[in-house]
Amino acid sequence: MSDQRPERLNGLVSSQFVRRGTSGAYTAQVLTTDDGEELILQRIGSNPYADPAGEGLVGHRVTVEGHRLNRVFRYLNAETESDTRKP
Repeated sequence: MSDQRPERLNGLVSSQFVRRGTSGAYTAQVLTTDDGEELILQRIGSNPYADPAGEGLVGHRVTVEGHRLNRVFRYLNAETESDTRKP
């Protein structure tokens, strides 16, 4: 993954129950991209099962930068549309 360039995606974040029917089922932040793709968001360096910063993105349109691994998008940076801060 380290030789990959980070990818930037835009979309709306929601909270969804994922991996139903498995022992690893949990509630996660899910990005629905502008193209309709759904990806589980995981902030790099955080607990994927309890991340207050990730939970704060729910209900917002965001731009995230990171790496895709199957249906999971591990992100480095996330900015909401109204976020004017620079990383």
